[in-house]
Amino acid sequence: MSEATYIPLSLRRKIVIALDPEHLVAGASDLNESMADEALAAKQQKRFATFKTVAWTKANILRAHEDHVFLVASLDTTPKAFDATVLTNIWNSLAGNPDSHRDYRRQMQEGLRRLSEQLSQVGVSASWEVLEGEMGEKVPEYVERHRGEILVVQAPDRGAWADMVSFSWADICVRRAKCPVLVVQQADLSDNVAIAMDPPAAAGCDMTSAALEDSHEG
Repeated sequence: MSEATYIPLSLRRKIVIALDPEHLVAGASDLNESMADEALAAKQQKRFATFKTVAWTKANILRAHEDHVFLVASLDTTPKAFDATVLTNIWNSLAGNPDSHRDYRRQMQEGLRRLSEQLSQVGVSASWEVLEGEMGEKVPEYVERHRGEILVVQAPDRGAWADMVSFSWADICVRRAKCPVLVVQQADLSDNVAIAMDPPAAAGCDMTSAALEDSHEG
């Protein structure tokens, strides 16, 4: 893009994409052959779900070279019922792994960084940040602080019982955010949406969703 058409960050439309921490941690974790087949498949599925959320936003919301995307997730170590990420974190600490909190932060940072790089490859300006605290509280605050114009939320995976007895962090974001909020349900996304993240320079190459994800693992 020429300098004449360059739009400074201050004038770009600001889109915040809030990603589910549990999916993000699973997506950033190392996938190796020693894992049981079911565990490996579950991690791959969560990683792909996060990727599809960003890809869907790129295909339907983002304007390349005109928008700036803020990728965010928040690490909350306060015990919450039905919060698998936090409960796992606590279990790891009790099992003798005091660095689990730090490991989750590192994995979340790596996941957001990788997605930010993938957006940059398709012409979308992006940055990322791991917040500290409850998603339902910290994400709306972040949106307001950065003057976000649209908030896109990756719907968390919750069982029917959890949905009956409590609001998810995504529900809370819808109520608290002072801008339009779009909740992306994972069940509604076709795998084909991943093509939206194919870099233009990769035309003719095998850059399916799986290939694109793997290309950034190294």
